[in-house]
Amino acid sequence: MAYSCRWTLTLLASVTALRQSTRRDIGALTAGALLVPARAVAALPSADRVPLFVITTADGSTPLFTDADGTRASFFAERRDAEAKLKSLKGAGDAVVMSLPLSEALDLKKQPASELGGEFTLSARKGERDDASAIAGAQADPDDLPLFFDPRLAAPSGEVYLFLKKGDVDKSWAKAVGGKPSAKTGYPAYQTTSVRALEGGKQGGPKFIIVSSEKF
Repeated sequence: MAYSCRWTLTLLASVTALRQSTRRDIGALTAGALLVPARAVAALPSADRVPLFVITTADGSTPLFTDADGTRASFFAERRDAEAKLKSLKGAGDAVVMSLPLSEALDLKKQPASELGGEFTLSARKGERDDASAIAGAQADPDDLPLFFDPRLAAPSGEVYLFLKKGDVDKSWAKAVGGKPSAKTGYPAYQTTSVRALEGGKQGGPKFIIVSSEKF
């Protein structure tokens, strides 16, 4: 069972269009699918270019609280997880999966649950949380998105790449060394942080770019 959020996205004065991701992943645009504009998240300079996915009503105007008691809605890091959740719902009608920037998802998480009728949570794939826990030696927060990196993987301008998927670190490393890693080329030295850790970080720290292989 899915429950509608008491607050509808279309009632907000300043809005940014969401983009629809149907079950068949045709990526059709939906007119009138609206969210609050992203406020500047100083610690997350690339967050407006990173897609997350949420289940909404067919027109994209209202998010659905999809947990058992109808009080939480998830922002999924991967489209396939949002699609799987949608398919598992009973009574969801014409609900769809919509994409939105990470920056907007973080803004929505800051809104009082009492005003929205529930709360929004971040949802990473379990395998990514497990990888992050193993690297950090501490349990990953289920309401957070782990980020993986190797400081040697950086843009020409110096920003370190932070990946939402550990596998994307491997792909980027293989590209950097020109093929399959070996003892000669070296292997990735995995490190991890998280979206919420960066959001609460202080100014003046290392510069970085969050990278996602998911598409809007």
